[in-house]
This record gives sequence, structure tokens and C-alpha cells, in this order.
Amino acid sequence: MNFTNALYLATRSLWWFRGRAITIMLCLALTLWLPITVRLLLNQFKAEIVKRADATPLIIGSRGSQIDLALHALYFDSVSPDLTSMSEAAYIQETGFAVPIPVHIAYRTQSTNNVDGVPIVGTTVEYFEFRKLSLQSGEGLAILGDCVVGSNVARKMNLQPGDRILSAPKNAFNLAGDYPLRMNIVGVLAPAHSPDDDAVFVDIKTAWIIDGIGHGHQDLTAADVDQDILLDKTDQSVTASAAVLPYTEITAKNVNSFHFHGDESTFPVSAIIAVPHSRKDQTLLLGRYASDRSELAQCVKPAKVVEDLLSIVFRVERLIWISSLMSAIVTALLLGLVLLLSIRLREAEMRTMHKLGCSQFTIITLVGTEMAILSLAGLSLAIIAAWGSHWLASDWLRSLVF
Repeated sequence: MNFTNALYLATRSLWWFRGRAITIMLCLALTLWLPITVRLLLNQFKAEIVKRADATPLIIGSRGSQIDLALHALYFDSVSPDLTSMSEAAYIQETGFAVPIPVHIAYRTQSTNNVDGVPIVGTTVEYFEFRKLSLQSGEGLAILGDCVVGSNVARKMNLQPGDRILSAPKNAFNLAGDYPLRMNIVGVLAPAHSPDDDAVFVDIKTAWIIDGIGHGHQDLTAADVDQDILLDKTDQSVTASAAVLPYTEITAKNVNSFHFHGDESTFPVSAIIAVPHSRKDQTLLLGRYASDRSELAQCVKPAKVVEDLLSIVFRVERLIWISSLMSAIVTALLLGLVLLLSIRLREAEMRTMHKLGCSQFTIITLVGTEMAILSLAGLSLAIIAAWGSHWLASDWLRSLVF
């Protein structure tokens, strides 16, 4: 019997016993679907995590946990490391090896429209160029107090240019600093499919104002000042009560009253992203921090940190593959049992085929062709279902990652 005849008879037999055939095919598809789907999702998870780390050459910060430093600078939502200062950015600039991009991530926004607050990232314009972030609507940062929001933030909180959003104080009883700032939303970033979609970006000086390092003062001599806050007013002087507090909103009218106390080189930053001009400059900068600056700060390669972290986390993947293998073995045994029972049930059919002149080899060929068709159909269905599950779960997985 040639292959064409065997295929025809096997197909007709499966159609006649279609209930049994569909059951076997679905069992195979379900068994294969799980490991294939897990593999696709794990590959995407690794790609999403590693992609951002690979795109970030170096991160400089205070001495301590390299993992905390890298994850905080990359994803904004890990444990905040000890702060470094702007003097490190100045040092990197002076070496000429790299472009320093300071980031200060110490605060979150207040809950808006029943959505929890998101990280406030204070940085410079170089960050947007480095991450290739573009505006979907509105305009970029212009003055202190301006902010641009990520696409997910704008969508979830129903925000748009012209709206306002408040920072959340770390300590409600700290009246000397850490005072809530009402920020003006001037733009919404286009989707970047990264943690940048879930953050609010401000100029780093605005972040320092939230820190309490910079502040403004009311003009008590203005005609429209609230008289309830004045204790005494003469032609020569004005005495105000304790109700006068630093501004919580920066506008075009009062922006000039804001100022900073102290040396800017001592102002805090969470981390500094260093973008070397070449691989040689990257090596030289790593060498500087391994020797001359080792006692003051550390320089890490985020790609290596994330790779080491994933090597630990993904050890659980072995358990998944073992469980999938055990499931496949059980399914194979059940399939063998079904096949044996099927042959027993079709004993009369086999005798008839033998009486018609079919050899034992021909009968085995027919049964094997049926099993091959069922296996191929089950595998095809599993692959289609796995790709569909991967497509449906991509955004959900990305939200879990970032």
C-alpha cells in the first residue's frame, strides 16, 4: 500500500471515529500548548528586561548594592539606593569620556482619578534624546514646575496637556521640606513600551524643589495679597504670620522668585547614566571608578547586573521544563493506552481487513498514519493557540515586567 492510499484510508477512519479523534487531538494540543506558551512568554520577558539594560551603557551611583542601583535607574520602581551628588556628573563631564545624564527618583505623584501615584523622574533633556522619547501631544519642559507624563499615565489617569498633578510628600509632618508641588502637565509622551510609559518626568531642578532645596516666596507688598496672613504693614516693612509658606505651584508670574540654597554640586541625584563616546572611553571610565573613585562611588554595567540577576531568577525555569516533560510522558502513556484500547475495539475491523488481503504491515501502516495525523494536528493546534496566547498576554506581561 502506497502512502496516498494509506493517508486516504486513515483520513476516512478518523472522520468516522471523529469524536475519539477530536478528543485525542485536543489532549495532545493542551499538553503541548503549556510548555510552548511558557517558552514564548519567558523569551519575551527576558527580551524586555535585557533590552533596556543593553541600551544603557553605564550607571554611576553611591556605593552599595549594584542590583538596587541598576534597577532603580532603569525601572524607577525598586528600592531607592543611597543618593549621590551632582559632583559625580561634573566629574564625568570633566573626564570627557561620556555624557552624564543625572536622574533623581525620590518621589511619586498623588493618587489621581482613583489611580495610584507613579514615580516622578527628575532629569535633563539629554535623557529624552538618549531614550528616544517623543511627544504624542503638547510640548516639552520649558520652566520649573512643568512635567510631561508617560502614555500609560495619561491613559490611566485621564490626563492631558493643561491639567495639573500633585507630588506626594514622603512625610506629611516635615514642614521644612518635601512639600507637595502642583505640577503643570505640558506634554504626553508617545508610547515607548518601557518603564518610561509609567512615569512623570520633570526637570531635575523641579525635583530639587520638591526636595525642599529650592523654593519661592510670596510678594507681600502686592495689592492682591491675602490680608489675613499679615500681622503688621507699614510703608517701611511688612510682617507676616506663619501662614506664609513656600509656593506649591510654579507659574510664569512667580518662577523668578524660586531659588536654591547651597552649592549645586552637592545637590542629590539617585543615579547618573553615563553614555560613553566610544568603547575605549567606556573602558577608561570603568577604570577610573575601579581605582581613583572607588571610595566615592561605583560604576556598573547594567547589562551584566541584569544578566546575573536573571541567571538566579530563571533557575525556576528548570522546574517548569521538568513538569512539562512529566506531563508529556503521562500524555504519551495515556495516548498509548487509548491506542491499545482502540485497536481492541477495532478488532473486528482488523479481521475484516485481514480477510480482504491486507497484511499485518498494512494494518500497522494505517494505524500509524492515523496517529501521525492526530499528532501533527495536535501540534499545529498547540502552536496556533500558543502564539494567540502570547499575543493576548504581551501587554499584560509587559505591565508585570515594568
